Amino acid sequence: MNTRSAIFHRHYVRYSGGHQKVLDYFAHMVEHPGWEPRVFLAGERPLEHSNPWRIWQSRMLADYQPAGHQLAYLAGVDWQAYLALDRPADQPVINLIQHVRHADPASNVYPFLTERAIRVCVSVEVEEAILATGRVNGPTLTIANGVDVDSLVSHRRDGYLHDVYILGVKSRELAQQLAARLEAAGVSLLLHDAFVERADVLAAMASAKVSVLLPNPTEGFYLPALEAMALSDAVVVPDCVGNRSFCLDGENCLMPGRTPAELAGATLEALDRVNGGDMARFQLSAAETLEQHRLERERQQFHELLDRLDTLW
Repeated sequence: MNTRSAIFHRHYVRYSGGHQKVLDYFAHMVEHPGWEPRVFLAGERPLEHSNPWRIWQSRMLADYQPAGHQLAYLAGVDWQAYLALDRPADQPVINLIQHVRHADPASNVYPFLTERAIRVCVSVEVEEAILATGRVNGPTLTIANGVDVDSLVSHRRDGYLHDVYILGVKSRELAQQLAARLEAAGVSLLLHDAFVERADVLAAMASAKVSVLLPNPTEGFYLPALEAMALSDAVVVPDCVGNRSFCLDGENCLMPGRTPAELAGATLEALDRVNGGDMARFQLSAAETLEQHRLERERQQFHELLDRLDTLW
């Protein structure tokens, strides 16, 4: 099999779920015998210790020159760097679409929908949103986000440090109001309402009976919900559009409204269920959800895409 080269572009300042998923796809391509991926990493602190791209330092490029490769892989505003350079007119592009905001005319990524690309959407909700614009140039498909389930489960611990963990980085005021209500009810909790590294988030989920997650009102998928299903006994997370296909209210999580009162009520209900040993059905459903979203399945589907790239393009 002839090996073809692919170039990735990332502007890295600090960790995000979006960076993690591009990193996952880079690793998927490394595992494919027909492809040799490289990455150009821009940013203020591209190789600081917490940067997960460090493991691929041997595959990093000193500059970004898409023309020297058989495939360009883009996500988010990577298009800006790509379109600013000369490149073959017929160069295949795979574009990872990670948020429903790509379908919002007010967003900075909306204009790129008219650029020709094979678009990989992280959820059905994202694919439906961009297709509804009527602007998409090129084929689209959904590959639901996956997680490394075995690695996540290895973080689980015996016993708990807290009743509740609140991941409130994206909704600080709401998280603080919820924390105040829960503390008034005698609940011990850990609150993250400012940026922390992913390792700290996973450790916090594993330390609590219940994880309460506060995404933006709209997301493309929302990976922390899967991570919490693997690490906590119960998960509370509101609807954020992109989580509708795998967050099932009353089955593998509780999905209240986004008010402090609704969130507090659902959290106390989840805590009562955990303390009462009434979580078997929830945990079985969560385990099934995780099985359906293994990273291995995502890799397999991406490899299948690569194998038929020439037909799609």
